[in-house]
Amino acid sequence: MFAEFFNQNIWLFAVLATIVVLLIFSFLNSSVKGAKSVSVLEMPALQRKGKSIIIDVNKPEHFTATHIPQSVNFPLEELNAENSALLKHKDKTAILVCQTGSRSNNAAKKLVELGFTNVNILRGGLISWTKENLPIASTRPSNK
Repeated sequence: MFAEFFNQNIWLFAVLATIVVLLIFSFLNSSVKGAKSVSVLEMPALQRKGKSIIIDVNKPEHFTATHIPQSVNFPLEELNAENSALLKHKDKTAILVCQTGSRSNNAAKKLVELGFTNVNILRGGLISWTKENLPIASTRPSNK
């Protein structure tokens, strides 16, 4: 009976198998070797431990509109070996922030390749930060 159902709906099983494989691949890809995922609540403890830097990897226009106070903007595209302003922070605890956390994963891979040894990704990005009603800064000029 199952074999008959399977044969009649083989395309459904193929779609289901594809979805399962994609979910597994997505889960495995979301973790970056050499980087840790941290929650909004864990972030202050990381900052208190010693030298740390909050790196916002959003595009400059997003950073200008809204960012975590005391964060610095190094857009994802600027994370490279030629960026001396970035490389001087190699010995610090890096906390990566973007809107949702996805750009931060790519940034973490780049920082690990550049020799950063303590890389952390803010889980959920700025969205999770604002959901906790934590302070947000803006450098957008006022309309006065």
